[in-house]
Amino acid sequence: MAEPLPALSTTDLETLHAALDPLLDGFGEGESCLDDASAFLARLGIASESGPDGLAPPLTQWLESWRQAGGNRQTLRLMVTTLLAERIGAETAAQEGTA
Repeated sequence: MAEPLPALSTTDLETLHAALDPLLDGFGEGESCLDDASAFLARLGIASESGPDGLAPPLTQWLESWRQAGGNRQTLRLMVTTLLAERIGAETAAQEGTA
């Protein structure tokens, strides 16, 4: 089973979603914006601090695994779209519950 996507804020998910827009170019030197995940995240300004063990940040590792498993920009954007819809729905329901 694949590792789950590391915890991201709604803002980080929105930034990642926008950057994965198929109409945008310029994020990455190779065929895919995910060819260099650390450079991609740095350009987005998404926090990507190394873990205490000195390994690459969890999100960078996850994106590298995604790409190596055959994932691409389109499938990642679809997944992020789904996560955002679920999160926004949950946040809306929580707000309505407190109103």
